[in-house]
Amino acid sequence: MSNIKAVFVGTGMIGAGLAANAMLNGYETVLYDVVPQEKMEANIRHIMDILVEAGAATRQQADDALAACQYSNDLEQAVQGADFIQECIPERLELKKSTYATIQKVTGPDAIICSSTSKLFPTKLQEGALYPQSILVGHPYNPSYLLPLIELCGGEQTSPQTIEKAKEIYTGMGKVAVVCQKEIYGFIVNRLSWAALEAAKECVRDGVCTVEDMDKAIMFGPGMRMAVTGQLLTISLGVDGGFRNIAEKYGEEPTPWNEVYAQGVDQEIANRDPSMGNTVDEVCKFRDRAFAELLKLHKLL
Repeated sequence: MSNIKAVFVGTGMIGAGLAANAMLNGYETVLYDVVPQEKMEANIRHIMDILVEAGAATRQQADDALAACQYSNDLEQAVQGADFIQECIPERLELKKSTYATIQKVTGPDAIICSSTSKLFPTKLQEGALYPQSILVGHPYNPSYLLPLIELCGGEQTSPQTIEKAKEIYTGMGKVAVVCQKEIYGFIVNRLSWAALEAAKECVRDGVCTVEDMDKAIMFGPGMRMAVTGQLLTISLGVDGGFRNIAEKYGEEPTPWNEVYAQGVDQEIANRDPSMGNTVDEVCKFRDRAFAELLKLHKLL
């Protein structure tokens, strides 16, 4: 999808980080902001320097991408011919809506607008829009230039085709897109993150452990497992027969949801890249190799 024109509206760490992904994957990339061009250039160059230092890009790749990047302080000019717009401006609803109005006067209904918002629902963002079906949330996870996650959430008027097209565009940027099927506070990831954070803080407050031991407990236990095989797949791998046998193992009453989880795990394993395993045994072997590499990074192997 290298013929995509992607415009990033707002060039702070989130916007510039996602723009770097687009640039490195061959998208025609335009950065728009109200700040001087020199500031935009400095932000995106800083991100590229981080990626080079981390080994995520070569210096030549970064320099070539920077040379091809375009900058603008004129929003209407910036979005001319755009296929995709990533909006990363402050969390003010009316500002976002007025920005979309300016964009859609130029682009019409065909350009997708994804907001990086972590708290505003897409249905609210769509209110009064010329083409509400083209607006949705595309929420990244910090640091956006390295973590591949993008949460997509459509509003009441977002078309299924828009969500699928957004997934394709993000995938072409090297991202991993997941779909939040309901407008729910925190979407998917922050709900999980906040729940873990509250449990961790509660343990510290109750004298269960120190802050350091809590972080170690997460890093070298569930956090390590979840980094490789998520949570539902991780739990399934710990029981012979997975969710279909989990109630019996723990002396609980089975529920119809266990079969739903089991079928989901089956599909997840089938969808994996073959190098990462398409059977339980193969997935476990991949997991163990990944654990060994992570432990080496932490100097524990």
